[in-house]
Amino acid sequence: MSYAFLSLCLAGVNDLAFKAYGSKARPVGLLLAIVGAVWALVFTALAVFRGAAAIDLKTFLLGSLAGIFSAVSNILLIEGMKRASASIGSTIYRLNLVFVAVLAVILLGETLGPLKLLGLFAATAAVALFSLGGRGSGSQLAMRFLLILVAASFLRACMGITYKFANLAGANDALFLAVSGVWWTVFGLAYTGFQERGSGVDMRSSIIGYGILCGALLSGVVFFLKQAVNAMDASIAVSVSQLSFLVTAPLSACLLGEKMTVAKGVGLALAVICLALFYMER
Repeated sequence: MSYAFLSLCLAGVNDLAFKAYGSKARPVGLLLAIVGAVWALVFTALAVFRGAAAIDLKTFLLGSLAGIFSAVSNILLIEGMKRASASIGSTIYRLNLVFVAVLAVILLGETLGPLKLLGLFAATAAVALFSLGGRGSGSQLAMRFLLILVAASFLRACMGITYKFANLAGANDALFLAVSGVWWTVFGLAYTGFQERGSGVDMRSSIIGYGILCGALLSGVVFFLKQAVNAMDASIAVSVSQLSFLVTAPLSACLLGEKMTVAKGVGLALAVICLALFYMER
């Protein structure tokens, strides 16, 4: 459980870094590519340090699958958020914890006991309530963009399930994560070429700095998530990691002056209750 909580904390700090990056018009695909390169280098170095630099087929295939799920889900989130309000988009995406629970029961044979069900309900309610405090347009969301966001959420859930399959298959953790990072670079460059080619390639130091920072933070996020998934049910580990607003909200209030609403407060309280229920269920 401590691994999942560490993943949550680092994800919260990374969310704040992404928010700061997005406050100005900067290329997204290039950021993803730099993040992926840092991520891949970190875990390649870890594999070499552990003396396990030779990759086998199952590690490569499962790492590729997890990386593709993760990279595509983030790109779909970016596309879906072009028409969705920030609150709607983030809510739909974070509700991948529901997909994870269903997939874990079907594919991994995990059980849904009373405490886990209550925890999932509390997490879902927390995400929904917390989103009420978000800013964004209230315009009706087109069905196409809604489906894009749902697809992003589903693929993020598939990534979490793949982490568990990698553990069950005995894949090398460090190389599995290194391969995943490579796919972020591949899709980030592809997104830059196909979707942001008109904006030009901007290699300002701020972009490189954010890429290195977010790459280091996300390396910690996925490392601790992988350790959590190895040690406990995927449905609990992934759900906990999705409650990163427990960290982002207080930091945003202190550093960015964002307002803490009643809905956000109740959402944070429910998220804490969720963590307590999962701790008792673990």
